Amino acid sequence: MARVTLSSPVTSIAGIGPAAADKLARLDITTVYDLISFLPFRYNDWSNISNVYEACEGDEISFACVVMTSPNTNIRSKARPTTFYVGDGYKRILLTFFNSPYITRKFAVGDECFVHGKVTIFSGRLQLVNPYIEKKSKVNSDELVKPVYHLTEGLKPNFLPKWIKTALELCGDQLVNVIPQEIMLKEGFSDPATAYYNVHFPKSLEESEKARRQIAYEELILLGIGMKLAAQGQTEGEIAERVIPSGSDSLSESVKTRWKGIISHLGFKLTEDQIKAVREIQADLQKSTPMNRLVQGDVGSGKTAVAILTMAMTALMGKQSVLLAPTSVLAKQHYDTAVKLLDGSGINVVLLLGKTKSTVKSEIKEQLEDGQASVIIGTHALLTDDIRFKDLALVIADEQHRFGVKQREKLLIKHDDVTGVNSVHNLVMTATPIPRTLALVLYGDMATSIIRQKPKGRQKITTWFVPSKDSADIQDIIRSKLEAGEQAYVVCAKIDDEQLDPNSVTRYSDIPDSGITSIFQMKEKLDKTGITSQYRTEVLYGSMNEQQKLSVMERFISGEIKILVSTTVIEVGVDNPNANVMVIMDADRFGLSTLHQLRGRIGRGSSKAFCVLVSESRSELALTRMKMMCESDDGFELASKDLELRGPGDFFGTRQHGIPQLRAANLYTDMSLAQEACDAVNRVFDKGGEEASSLKTAINTLYELRFAHKMEAM
Repeated sequence: MARVTLSSPVTSIAGIGPAAADKLARLDITTVYDLISFLPFRYNDWSNISNVYEACEGDEISFACVVMTSPNTNIRSKARPTTFYVGDGYKRILLTFFNSPYITRKFAVGDECFVHGKVTIFSGRLQLVNPYIEKKSKVNSDELVKPVYHLTEGLKPNFLPKWIKTALELCGDQLVNVIPQEIMLKEGFSDPATAYYNVHFPKSLEESEKARRQIAYEELILLGIGMKLAAQGQTEGEIAERVIPSGSDSLSESVKTRWKGIISHLGFKLTEDQIKAVREIQADLQKSTPMNRLVQGDVGSGKTAVAILTMAMTALMGKQSVLLAPTSVLAKQHYDTAVKLLDGSGINVVLLLGKTKSTVKSEIKEQLEDGQASVIIGTHALLTDDIRFKDLALVIADEQHRFGVKQREKLLIKHDDVTGVNSVHNLVMTATPIPRTLALVLYGDMATSIIRQKPKGRQKITTWFVPSKDSADIQDIIRSKLEAGEQAYVVCAKIDDEQLDPNSVTRYSDIPDSGITSIFQMKEKLDKTGITSQYRTEVLYGSMNEQQKLSVMERFISGEIKILVSTTVIEVGVDNPNANVMVIMDADRFGLSTLHQLRGRIGRGSSKAFCVLVSESRSELALTRMKMMCESDDGFELASKDLELRGPGDFFGTRQHGIPQLRAANLYTDMSLAQEACDAVNRVFDKGGEEASSLKTAINTLYELRFAHKMEAM
């Protein structure tokens, strides 16, 4: 029989066949290690022994008792209830079991038992319905803290603990430690196998919490350090070509003149934050070590202008740069902006999309290979093996979490036997302000440029909450803007009767999926009001083909389409200064960061902008989030709140955006822990020696098991 390892499929565990494996896969459990690291989300604590005398209706109690009457089944009743009394020496209480005839054979008067259940009242007397009961001799007092796991249809609650215990028995000794000794000693942590056993089968809640804390350190190290090691590989000695010669007077007069011309042609004044970001990036480009910088900022803060200016300087120095966008709509938007800002500069800007015509694509590929094109903007189409560059020096990824590590490496790593250059400068932009610790684990030790200031002229957006989908306010605000010659967005969390927008987060709502308004239902609703007969209305969603999406967006930006009914496909990058009202249906379905990104599509012109959040949810969480949106337009503040309310796995609206689901750590409550963990590992690495070597090996091994294969699938 083959040896079972942590990377073995779950079917290696006795009792897990193909059907069970399919169910486990829905929980993101495919390997033995996935099974071991699938942690309980809470515990039922049965260890607090009480007495029946003090019990009241609604109490959940555990007590030791003696069976006082013989179990009796009422065969005349359809539910066949079996009833009998137990007593704890102070008071007796009735136990009732439905459709459980085996109870009459299992227990008899005088048996000493352990019981746990919830107290109810029936016919004026206390009772427990279908409680847990077992003979006292068979109850282990060390197993009264019961783990509770998230389940999927077809998995019984007792299956997971049984399989996990088997997995730990077979593979526990294969778990490696990634936590530095200084933390292990300070926290009094145990070996990894013991920690995982204690988190699944704790003797007390205190023991489970300590084990969970140890695994949280492990997770944060695997993300904060493991992701960096995986992305960079063997980074020692890696160099990049200097794009800008070092020294204040290093630029030629020709380059200085052309650069001043580009700045003066922008048509707007850069904010202090934008100027600072450009200078920080240019300083990085003067170095022979690869730039690894994150530019993050609030909606509409001008990150695209910073990126295009960086690409322009790279072009002036005779080098090529690439801007990767996650969607064709956003890529086209960036291209149009670059063409406008660099008009008259003599810099050749090209756009390459998956749907670019083959003849045009061939022409662009030639320009990339011979160096005629120096500013290249596109989507995943730029990541194919047949794309070759003459002198690529800079790669900018917009919303990096939407591109896999291996995908980006196609551009970031290059090999030149002549110059020895083996890396490309890397700049990452995100329109989502990311709290410090989430940035730490997502982007490792990247240098960060933060753009908080908004360019002059950006309007403050008024946000309203409307608690009814039938409110006349919705149509009134849309109509008033249309009559003023402006345009409107209407955003929905559902495409049609079957498809939810993947960026909606359904579990935060108390409204069933059937109650969500789809884009087609919304279009029909607008049709009935007569507004669409006056103002052209069309729909937009992610699964439309690229040509259709681009066509709809171009006609919306040109003003031909007046009302755009869309999913969150317009969340990032779409810029139409004439659209100054946005209605978001079922707003409770989206996280704060997504809502803020959506809201950022308006307020880009000179007119007053309004965002209307429509939700019929009455949950406290939903109402709290709507209140936050109405009161704050600070993306950094909302991002922190979003992380607190939703957790890191869903921070960007969907786990498919490349952020692994954490099982022990919480990047809001564990902010200091994340920093401490990564700092401790880096100190060990800086010191070198045996611990550094073994720690690096362990981190690489466990990262591969825990995150790598999942992130590549995203």
